[in-house]
Amino acid sequence: MRSRDRNRALLRQAVKLALKLERIASGKNLRRPLLIAGYGFLVRNRRLAAAIMQIKEASAYEAGVLVRTMLEIKINYAWIRLTNTYSRALRFWHYLPVERLRLLERAAMILRPNDYKARKRQLEQARRKVRHLFRLRDRNGKMRWARSWAQVESVEARLAEVQKKQNPSQPDLFQYAMYIYLSSVVHGSPLSVEQVLRIHNKRLRPARQPESDPERHVVGALALLMWTVDTFATDSKLKRALQPEISDLASAVGALAARRYRDGTI
Repeated sequence: MRSRDRNRALLRQAVKLALKLERIASGKNLRRPLLIAGYGFLVRNRRLAAAIMQIKEASAYEAGVLVRTMLEIKINYAWIRLTNTYSRALRFWHYLPVERLRLLERAAMILRPNDYKARKRQLEQARRKVRHLFRLRDRNGKMRWARSWAQVESVEARLAEVQKKQNPSQPDLFQYAMYIYLSSVVHGSPLSVEQVLRIHNKRLRPARQPESDPERHVVGALALLMWTVDTFATDSKLKRALQPEISDLASAVGALAARRYRDGTI
């Protein structure tokens, strides 16, 4: 089997495993904030991985946008689990009315005034219930609403905290580099525009394949989905119900990562 077909077959297996875990977990009474958040992270990353499977090799570069989303979900999940797990997971879920109201206020100009006012009143009422979590005093002494569910507001800073805690002597520079690179793809940076262009006979042309390794997005999605599956299965104490599938697939993914590292393609 070609490496391309093997990689996609593994990703397909991982998606099926995630679906199986979702079905088992949905039959449980998931009340803890961490489990509710983890279940949501699992569903999102499974859906993203399934979408990446549908993307053809010619659009591998654009698939990086979805991999970047999967990576941010993984960072958020890992950061929540790092310390103060209960309060961090609680803040993640209870931030919903704050976020919804902020989005509504930004969209005020495209809504009917009466609809906007009615919806705003509803969300303000919901937001008051979480005032104790997200209403704070800034450095000038003024009260304001938190700009993020997390006390560490930037994703990059949360990633740095996770890496420092998990392996302080040797942080995962590959994961950090992947975050920086994929962020440039997402945000339409000059680099991301330059990468889809080529010069031929002194004229600009679109690049046929901007991605030097078209399978990178599949392998990345596979690794991120398997991390999410393993983490949620551990948190929900459902790992035993997924054996031997989870161990067999994790071993296959580990072997794939080792092979790509050896070949210099990771």
